[in-house]
Amino acid sequence: APPERRSALSGRSARTCERILDAAGDCFAAAGFAKTTVDEVAVRAGVSKALVYHYFTGKEAILDAVLQRTVAEWERLTIDEIAATDGSVLGRIAQMHRACMAYAGKAPVLRAILEFDPRILLGTGAGRAMKQSMERLRAALEDAIRSGVGSGELRADLDAARVARVLLVTQLAFVEHSLDPAWVDVSDEALVETGLDILFRGLAGPSR
Repeated sequence: APPERRSALSGRSARTCERILDAAGDCFAAAGFAKTTVDEVAVRAGVSKALVYHYFTGKEAILDAVLQRTVAEWERLTIDEIAATDGSVLGRIAQMHRACMAYAGKAPVLRAILEFDPRILLGTGAGRAMKQSMERLRAALEDAIRSGVGSGELRADLDAARVARVLLVTQLAFVEHSLDPAWVDVSDEALVETGLDILFRGLAGPSR
């Protein structure tokens, strides 16, 4: 087939695969992984069951792909905000936090990442992707903290590595509670802003 034909087929295949993953994410979020069948994913995606199996070996492979895509989107969203060239370090971190919360609110499949048994998840492609993503996010936060210390925006006595870990743990805690508000409901924007204010008062340099 000519190159343009191969490209069209590749694009069509990618769109079909994305449609299957979108449908699977909706099914997993609504009914959970155990109760979702490949037939239901196929019906929701508007494709045949055979076509689903053409792209994926089974339900576990579909879940793995859904989670890996979610992790990649989550990472891009957060790291892009931290790496922005304009604005203060604290402003960029605050925007990262808000954007991450907004993403968690519209991506219910994120619950699967946080609720999946870590011992099982870490052995999957999604688990490895999550671990690598969290490490890149931690490194981006650490670089931002060092930059803020160097510019005088943040306290000079901060341990950038430890602060980055505290910020990452705080972010994960807020996201987890946004998905399961039984104990603490973080949907109140004022609560999010209060949390950021408390954190940033401890990080800001003497002139702020």
